[in-house]
Amino acid sequence: MSVVPSVGNSRPRFHKTLLVCAESCDAVERCLTKADCLVTKVRGGDRAVRQMRREIFDTAVVVSTGQEMDLAETVFNLRDIRSSMEIVIVTDCADARGSVIRKIAVTVPNTITLNLHGLEVLLEALKDANGRKTEGLNRQSRP
Repeated sequence: MSVVPSVGNSRPRFHKTLLVCAESCDAVERCLTKADCLVTKVRGGDRAVRQMRREIFDTAVVVSTGQEMDLAETVFNLRDIRSSMEIVIVTDCADARGSVIRKIAVTVPNTITLNLHGLEVLLEALKDANGRKTEGLNRQSRP
């Protein structure tokens, strides 16, 4: 199964991205902004759900969810709000919970799990598939 979208889409999959990370996720944020994604960063699963109810996102990238909601609860809530949105769970290769995370990704439609390098490769493939860089401005870097 390929994770590269059809070129016929008028808007890239990661154009407007919700980044969920309760802990430091600077490398993931840099990866997304380098790919010209519009990034809205929230700290925790509960805030992600609230933000998802206010705005429409193409993709949610989940790194860590905090204490109010665990990963599964966050992913299921996001999926309930927008069933067609892609969810990417970014994991550390050494993460002991990796098998649980993979089970969540397999269970929930339009959900994949990647490490940081896999996310970089996916974003580069999307750029190539679209034939150009996505147009966007990182909200976090605005003055």
